[in-house]
Amino acid sequence: MRPLDPDKREKIIQSVLLLAGREGLASVNIAGISKTAGIAIGTLYTYFKNKEEAIQSAYSSVEGQMTQKMYTHFDLSLPVRQSLKQIYLNMLNYRLNHYNETVFIDQYIQSNYIQLNFEKQMTEFEIQNKPLYDLLRKGQQEGLVKNSEIIMLISFFDGSVRACSTGIIQKLFPLTQEVTDHYFDMIWRGIT
Repeated sequence: MRPLDPDKREKIIQSVLLLAGREGLASVNIAGISKTAGIAIGTLYTYFKNKEEAIQSAYSSVEGQMTQKMYTHFDLSLPVRQSLKQIYLNMLNYRLNHYNETVFIDQYIQSNYIQLNFEKQMTEFEIQNKPLYDLLRKGQQEGLVKNSEIIMLISFFDGSVRACSTGIIQKLFPLTQEVTDHYFDMIWRGIT
């Protein structure tokens, strides 16, 4: 048996993201993925046993890429506010520059797909986001961050960054230094 081609696998994942961004996650189906990827349906089944597995793989891929970008230039030894702002800017930039991926992630989280491997995904989320967990705990120890469950703080933070990027993409407000600073100030006040 020939080894699987990683480029074909990536084409399939990119097709899932493109279809979700263009038509919504609910409209993603095997025929659409196959057509968009330019791969025969039988070949697609060589890589993924069904649509759900392709969508799960797309989620893991995007979540990994986004998480890696989130922690670019992250330094836990810096002041909490400064470190959190770096994560915020990284997340915002990723969301603004990877529309299909972020639409997919947002829809995935709102769908039943998140429940298919929930425990595993939460464990991976905590491992991937250890820097943010550690930063928020540090903020709590220093008396800067509310003494709430860390996952609640992360959920608030993530939702706020999502709302900011959506507002910019929909042209509700412009992408300016003043807007991004003001939005971060609101986030900071929300968790302190």
